Amino acid sequence: MKKQMIVAVSMVALLLAAASPFANMETPVYAAGQGEAVKAEMKTLAQLDKNVVEAARQAMQKQASGIPIELDRISGENADCWVISAKDSRGEVLVTKKEGKVVFVKVTLKFNEVAANLQNTVTSTLKGMDAKRAYVIDSVERINWEKENDWQFNGKDVSVSIDAQTGKVNTASLRYTAQQMNAKVVETAHKTLKSLSNGNTQVLLPDVTLVKDTQRHWDQVWSFMDSSRTYSIIIGAKTGKVVSATIFNEFSNDNYVSDEDIPKVFAKPFYTKEKAIVAVNPMMKKVFNLDLSGYTVSSKYNEYTFTKKGKPTVIASINKKGVFYDFTVTPENGLIN
Repeated sequence: MKKQMIVAVSMVALLLAAASPFANMETPVYAAGQGEAVKAEMKTLAQLDKNVVEAARQAMQKQASGIPIELDRISGENADCWVISAKDSRGEVLVTKKEGKVVFVKVTLKFNEVAANLQNTVTSTLKGMDAKRAYVIDSVERINWEKENDWQFNGKDVSVSIDAQTGKVNTASLRYTAQQMNAKVVETAHKTLKSLSNGNTQVLLPDVTLVKDTQRHWDQVWSFMDSSRTYSIIIGAKTGKVVSATIFNEFSNDNYVSDEDIPKVFAKPFYTKEKAIVAVNPMMKKVFNLDLSGYTVSSKYNEYTFTKKGKPTVIASINKKGVFYDFTVTPENGLIN
């Protein structure tokens, strides 16, 4: 499993699968230990090339659903880029210092300021997940950069991400407390946690999230995590069966392999097909009540796929020591629920 996917599972509210472009940005700093704070030198918009500033404004305006955008100030920088903020907290744009190229745009809007078709998609998606709940979207963000091009709708215990090009839902989530849950589903999560931890961990976090994720073919699933954030358990909302599990501490510290290094580290298959089944089958039997005997196995780097006609497909990943830490069971129709 890739690091981005692990982060997505752990936060379960969907949203971004890649690192923020603002990670290494600095805001203006102030001198300490003086009677009056002295602001560190920071360029103003007036000191930048007017064409660059206008290109930044237009890039934001293009994503703003007709809401007028006026740039306010340079609010951060690193060695390569400026962060320019818009007035009225309407968002930010990231511009390279050397070329004056816009590389990231975020525009913040209100729910009633976006197109009606987007509002309808958000509303119908949430109602389809739980028709009894009332939903209030507090903020909308239109985000566009090389790793992301979508709309993000957020409210109390709710979020929806929509692909800006297709208008289709990427992910959606609703947060619940365990007390609001079906007792049988919670019991299944507790039993699974006990199996994963060999009886050592039995405390789940009080919050549970109902998730829809198009990329993972999650129609509707419940996402649980233990209090130490060591184990993730995904249970189908319609079937009530465990469909995915992750043991995070088997993919951390010395066991962690970055996405870029995976092809090199796992260039040679760790397991033969027969040994892969022997290694993963105990966990599949114990947690998923599934026997992989007679399955066909294929592998790509650290990921092993187990298939058998008329049976669910299993995808499991190993760390660099060959320990399987991530497991997903997909029905023949490909829709996990």
